[in-house]
Amino acid sequence: MNHSVTVVILAGGQSKRMQVQNKATVLLEGKPLITHVIDRMKTQAKHTVINTHRNQKDFEIFHLPLIDDILDIQEGPLLGILTSLQAIKTDWIQFVPCDTPNLPNDLIAILMKEVEAEKTLVAVPETSDGLQSTCLLCHSSTLNNLQIFFNQGGRKIEDWIRQLAFSIVQFNDESQFLNVNTQEELKKAYS
Repeated sequence: MNHSVTVVILAGGQSKRMQVQNKATVLLEGKPLITHVIDRMKTQAKHTVINTHRNQKDFEIFHLPLIDDILDIQEGPLLGILTSLQAIKTDWIQFVPCDTPNLPNDLIAILMKEVEAEKTLVAVPETSDGLQSTCLLCHSSTLNNLQIFFNQGGRKIEDWIRQLAFSIVQFNDESQFLNVNTQEELKKAYS
């Protein structure tokens, strides 16, 4: 368990493609999607928090600290990353989406090993499906850069991290990063 890392579960999305109010609470194998993420990450870092967007009541049942987005308007996951970087005091933050139930049990260790070896500020998993940019590990010192990027209208995680010293870490099993956005993907997660 890494004590210098806080896990932030990004749970502020609109769930439009899933056609439900909050996909984090959609059941997979009898448990909310976010519970699978919490279970995967709680053994990897001492602290876990949930980033929300005006929907904190949905997450009180998980008994984790909640960080609500700093803006009222929906600006995507980069706003959740910015908000969390402003609030969290550990050196490193591991971001993961609330709808990725099969995350690797050693995600933080693998990404941390890479940033230490390459002396970078960000590590991002990559699979055959491409960069898994919402699963990034980033250093708290990236806050000022992100604030400027965001204030200038930037909203894409990949565009932001490409201006930083960052590492790409290959993962062979893309199912570990399956993002459940639709009912079809939910069925796929069962298999």
